[in-house]
Amino acid sequence: MRALIVGGGPVDSSQLKNELAAEPELLIAADAGGKRLADLGRFPHILVGDFDSISGDILEAARKAGTVIYPYPAAKDQTDMELAVDLALERGANRLRILGGLGGRLDHTLANLGLLAKAAQKGVTAVLLDSRHEVSLSDGHLELRSVPGRAVSLIPLTPEVKGVRTDGLKFPLLDEDLYFHHTRGIHNEFTGEAARITFKQGLLLAVIFREDNPVD
Repeated sequence: MRALIVGGGPVDSSQLKNELAAEPELLIAADAGGKRLADLGRFPHILVGDFDSISGDILEAARKAGTVIYPYPAAKDQTDMELAVDLALERGANRLRILGGLGGRLDHTLANLGLLAKAAQKGVTAVLLDSRHEVSLSDGHLELRSVPGRAVSLIPLTPEVKGVRTDGLKFPLLDEDLYFHHTRGIHNEFTGEAARITFKQGLLLAVIFREDNPVD
């Protein structure tokens, strides 16, 4: 089951419309993500959070539209986004696409990268999206689709990722190790319609990004 989660971080409305047009089977909003959807005249299947960033009017409209609402206190041990991811996993989603989880506050962005690992532990593919990036994570195997005008970086989320091999990238890795404290995997290019990455140990982030980003 495909699930789309809309969070409270920056969301491009055109991208959100495109994601909705793909008709996800489960639509979850985390707090202010409910407002992002309401602005487009849509309500989620599930709305979760402490609701410090959404109006009572939107909550009531969502309730009347049939949205299942899970309210939480502001003083809690999980972010609204983690609550949304947990609900998606509990509902049986095996593919997650997450908007509004990148950009904004750095601490939330870093925590959301950890949520990719949480999904991976359940055997679920999760992707964090914004208008410039598509971020996924794996503990052994990644299949990446090439998008015109975009490149890819491979970033260890563990101190070391061992035995990385790539196929379909301009600068290949042939059973090489990548390290969190080195930049070896930054900025590679697709050579065809897709790329395949395998490795033996660790957690690896794949960041597909628009090539017009500033480069240091």
